[in-house]
Amino acid sequence: SPAKSAMAGGDEKKEEEKKEEKKPTLMGTAAAMKAKEDMTVSSKKKEDFTPLLDAAIPQNRDLALKEGKKAEALENLLGVEKQTRLAADAIATGRVAVEILKILQELGDWEGINSHVVLLSKRRQQLKQVLVDIVQEGMTYLDKAPSHEKKMELLETLRAVSEGKIHVELERARLTRQLAKIREGEGNITEAAELMQEVQVETYGSMEKEEKVDYILEQIRLCLDKGDVIRGTIVSKKITAKTFKDDQLQELKIRYYKLLVRIFNQKDDYLELANAYYSMLQTPIVQEDANQWMPIMKSVVVYLVLSKHDNHHQDFVERLLQDKKLNQLKPYMVLLTYFKTMELVRWSALKGLYEQELKQHEAFEKEKLDQRWKDLHRRVVEHNIRVMATYYTNIKMERLAQLLELSPAETEQSVSDMVVAGSLWCRIDRLNGTATFRPSQDPTDMLNGWSTNISELLSKVEKTCHLIHKENMLHGTAK
Repeated sequence: SPAKSAMAGGDEKKEEEKKEEKKPTLMGTAAAMKAKEDMTVSSKKKEDFTPLLDAAIPQNRDLALKEGKKAEALENLLGVEKQTRLAADAIATGRVAVEILKILQELGDWEGINSHVVLLSKRRQQLKQVLVDIVQEGMTYLDKAPSHEKKMELLETLRAVSEGKIHVELERARLTRQLAKIREGEGNITEAAELMQEVQVETYGSMEKEEKVDYILEQIRLCLDKGDVIRGTIVSKKITAKTFKDDQLQELKIRYYKLLVRIFNQKDDYLELANAYYSMLQTPIVQEDANQWMPIMKSVVVYLVLSKHDNHHQDFVERLLQDKKLNQLKPYMVLLTYFKTMELVRWSALKGLYEQELKQHEAFEKEKLDQRWKDLHRRVVEHNIRVMATYYTNIKMERLAQLLELSPAETEQSVSDMVVAGSLWCRIDRLNGTATFRPSQDPTDMLNGWSTNISELLSKVEKTCHLIHKENMLHGTAK
């Protein structure tokens, strides 16, 4: 009925008014509680423990060192540490914790140092900065350890308390590197490499760029010393050429590319070896010292000559020949020029001129001498085949073998290898004993090509006639 609905509507309004009256009360209560918490926190922060520490630390220090009451002194300091810790005063807590370790170190109690490092790190509501202070203080004692065993115990303790804690990741990385160095000194390269691989320093924001690069280089070196070239290659990709763009890390840059040389040398990747040496050559400290850049320049030329011909190789040769420093190494400049000009290179003559010089280079070390010398011969043969493919359409296989200074079978094999690699088009007619370096053209394509060439020729003749006519008119006007 209308009366009932009016009464219901009135009740609803009353309930809404009551709720609105209660809201400010609840909000006021929450604000009061928050203000109370803020006052509590501010009171904790305002509490100054400096007078307490200035009195307690010297007193307990004398108690432990002069009166010999170590246990009582440590108990007193742990009580002070608890008081400052519960008050959330990181500076005061860290100061007390460090003082406890100093007292134990001065007393020569290395077992006590280990136990108190663990004890302090596991205290309830321990502050992050305090753990940092404890680990940093403990790291200073490593070189002061009376024996190797004590040093190793402390090192393992510090690594244990810092494990999985991001605020001490930098300290843990440094401790791991020290441990790896010790293991390497003991001759255990494998364990040293595995320890270093556990640390992903490229994700550490707290580590400086120089230290980070140095750490990664150490990881690469240990992988290579271990014989794990694949993992060394993977780790090396954590560093790029942009890392050394500003020439601020020149020593590290040279170390990095020397490690890359070790990797590419294992793979016989000649073009990458040449690139690595060329990057070292561009370093200012190398450019200033002739004793450094001359052998590096020689290595660039040697590995460039050994590498396969392609667009990158050709561009590299052009750039290197423009380097003025190469003029000071005439034999190497001439050697590189042989592979740039489209002329035949006689292997017998090249061997007589450069065999003694090249075999003294590190690229032709004893283990790789035979293989590298065969590769050099193969590059000379490939160059000569490219030259003949440029100037010849057809040639007798007998004549081709004579120019290449190879047997007919070796000549056919060399040409076939280049065709398979896609660097040459050739068809060998064994019955007639000929090699064709030009694909047969469709008559229509041939006529179209001829027509295009004739059109270009006629346009050039017409342009020439126009220029001659123009000169005649100007000459006649001048008269």
